[in-house]
Amino acid sequence: MNSTLFIAKRYLFAKKKRNAINIISGIAVLAFAVCTAALIIILSTMNGFEQLIFSMYNRFNPDIKITPVHGKVFDPTTYQSKIKALKEVAYVWPVMEDNAAIRNGDYQTVCTVKGVDSDYFKINGLQALITEGEALLQMDDFNYCILGAGIDQKINCNIGGPFSLVSLITPKRGEYNVNDLDAIQSMELEPAGVVTMDDIINNRYVFVPLRFAQSLFERQQKVSSLEVRFKKDLDSESAELAVKAIMGKDFKIQNRMEQQASLYKMFKSEKWASFAILTFILLIAAFNALGSLTMLVIEKKDDIRTLSAMGASKSKIRNIFFTNGFLISGFGALVGLILGVALVMLQQEYGLVKMTGAIIDSYPVKLLWTDVLVVAGTALGLGFLTGIYPAIKSVKELGNRK
Repeated sequence: MNSTLFIAKRYLFAKKKRNAINIISGIAVLAFAVCTAALIIILSTMNGFEQLIFSMYNRFNPDIKITPVHGKVFDPTTYQSKIKALKEVAYVWPVMEDNAAIRNGDYQTVCTVKGVDSDYFKINGLQALITEGEALLQMDDFNYCILGAGIDQKINCNIGGPFSLVSLITPKRGEYNVNDLDAIQSMELEPAGVVTMDDIINNRYVFVPLRFAQSLFERQQKVSSLEVRFKKDLDSESAELAVKAIMGKDFKIQNRMEQQASLYKMFKSEKWASFAILTFILLIAAFNALGSLTMLVIEKKDDIRTLSAMGASKSKIRNIFFTNGFLISGFGALVGLILGVALVMLQQEYGLVKMTGAIIDSYPVKLLWTDVLVVAGTALGLGFLTGIYPAIKSVKELGNRK
C-alpha cells in the first residue's frame, strides 16, 4: 500500500490524543454523507415532479399549436386539410378558446372555455384524469361540459345531480350599451365530468363541444387555434417545418417546449436553487473537516518532525494531510451516494413515502445518473479544497520546529 495513503488512513481512523478531533472528524463525515444523500433525494424528487407535470401537460398540450399572429380567430378549412395530408400527422383538432364567466346558481367565477371535438379526451388520453363523472362532451343533440377541478369547487357544482345545469356568460360581439341586457350572451349546458391536472388547468379551463363554443362566442366556422398531434416514432422536426411552410408568416407555430417555456424554466431554476442551498450546507460540513484537519496538524507536530528526519520530503508530508482531508469527504460522499441512490430506488419501486389527496399515490422520483455525477463531483471538489490549507500548514509546522 502507498505509504502516504496508509498514514492518512491511520490519522483518519486511529484514536487521537484529543478526543474532540475524532468527534469533529466524525461530524464532518456524517455531514458530508447526509448532505450528499439529501442532494440526490432532492434532485430526484424534482426530476420526478417534472416528469409527472410534463406527462400531464403532454396529454393536454399538442405537439404543435397554431395561432394567428394578428387577430384572435381564423378560418381553418384550407389549412386543416393540408396539414392532415402530411404523413407525420396523426390528428388535427380545431379549437375555439376564449374567456367567459361560468355560473351555477349563486356561485360564479371566470374561466377559459375551450371548445374541442368530442373525441378530444379519448385520443389525448385525458380520460385517465377524469376524477368525477365521465369524459362526455356531446350525445345526440345534447351538449355537456367537463370542468377543471378548481372551477368545479368554485361554483359548487353537482356533477350528474338534479338541477346541475351551468350557464356560460360572455359579452356579445358588436356595439352595445353597458346597461343593455341584450349585450350579454348566456348559454346553458350540463357538466358531465371533472378533470384533475395541475392547478393552472384546474382553476382555468372548462371544456365544451367545438360548435357550442363557436356559437357562444359568435365565431361560426372560426377557430382560435389548430392543435396538431404527430404519429409516434416519426421525425417531428421535419413535420414542424412542413407545417410552418403550409401556414406561412401570418401564423405562430409553437412546439411543446415553446408552449411550456415558462414551466421548463421554473423547474430548472427551482432544481438548481435547491442544489445551491444544499451545496452551501455541504460547504459548512467542509469547514468542519477543515477544523478537524487543522487540529490534527497541530497534534501531529512531533510526527511531522519524525517523518522529516526519516527522509520524508515536504511534498510527501503535504500529501499525507491533503489525502486525509480528501478521505473525509470521499468516505462521507460515498456513504451519502449509496444511501441516497438506495432510498430513491426504493421509493421508485415501492412508493415508501405516500401522498394524500393527489392524483398519484406516492411522491414521484426519477434518478438521473448525471445528477449523481454532479453531486459526487461537488462533494469531492469541496473535499479537495478542504485538504489544501492543512497540507500547507503541515509544512509550515515543520519549518517552525526547525
